[in-house]
Amino acid sequence: MIIVCSWINPAFAAAGEKAIGEEKQGGAVITDFFSDHELADATVQFEKPLENASLVFTLNSGKKLLKSETFLLGSVEKGQKVTKVLFWGVEEDFREDRDSYKAQVFVKNGSENMDSKELSFSYRNPALLKLKLVDFSADSEKASVLMSLTNPAGFGSVQLPEPGVVDLDLKLLSGTDVIYSEKQKNIPVINTYYNASYWPFLLEKGKNYTALLKVHSHSPDITTAYRSDFIAQEKVEILDFDIDVDEYGASVTIVGRSQVPFDGIVRFVLTSENGEAQVFEETADILTAGKEDTIGIIWQGIPKGDYNVKIYVLNLEGEILDSHETVLRVFESVPEANPVEESPGTGFLAAMGIILCAGVLSGRKK
Repeated sequence: MIIVCSWINPAFAAAGEKAIGEEKQGGAVITDFFSDHELADATVQFEKPLENASLVFTLNSGKKLLKSETFLLGSVEKGQKVTKVLFWGVEEDFREDRDSYKAQVFVKNGSENMDSKELSFSYRNPALLKLKLVDFSADSEKASVLMSLTNPAGFGSVQLPEPGVVDLDLKLLSGTDVIYSEKQKNIPVINTYYNASYWPFLLEKGKNYTALLKVHSHSPDITTAYRSDFIAQEKVEILDFDIDVDEYGASVTIVGRSQVPFDGIVRFVLTSENGEAQVFEETADILTAGKEDTIGIIWQGIPKGDYNVKIYVLNLEGEILDSHETVLRVFESVPEANPVEESPGTGFLAAMGIILCAGVLSGRKK
């Protein structure tokens, strides 16, 4: 599984978001707007139906326009809420010696301006003074965040440090489309804080996703953003504490660790001291995150001796997703299982029974 976690340099709106000095036509309200040098994130609430709605983002440095992008929304309904995230992709134009940048967002219906907001930010600004985001990462199963106080209480301290209070806004993106979001308000961080958010739906194998986390600190009033990119892949884990291997057979429990459904097999490879290998396979259940399956195998044709046992979990493409290795001693040879042969007499008696039953039923009808 390929996971790339990218930290966004902290930045915040120096003057906060504000309306742009244009006459509004009404019908739409920008309820949330954030931007730094990496991205812009805006949410719009439509108060009446529109036929030709669009969302326009712009980024300026002084009088220079660095980026402008339009999202065509088309027809929208009254009460509909739309969130769009734009990654500026113009990092070469950001420099420490520039004082500030201005991000703007406009909601339009055709050429009419429904609402607008702007905010200014600097490339280098203080952020999360009381708190430290230790880690933010996402994969095909979940997104997890770990935070701590910048000055936690030391050993033997009598007075605990003042807790930091934050709001967390998590979004999962496919391209620029928000496919999942959740918010947590007024979280106290006294020493450390950890939270894992599990994706509640299936992901598409091989597809690129971006997890975006906005952290809003109450004091000081600062919002910072972090992202983690990943490619959705199957992931299955062998539970090491639930493996049983003896001279008669083996069983192993596997658990899904991804919202990309796992479809594959469990393979047992027994290698004797002279290097000869025997392979046993069994198809596993289709698994998603948190689901378990126990697979059992009965050895056949195993001579007496010592064996190295390797257990593999493979998907349909033959990729090894997890493995485990152990040893086995067989005290008595395990014979091949012979199929039970049906005696000729058994088949003849069964046929006669069918004929007799048919005759009895026929006689009853008369």
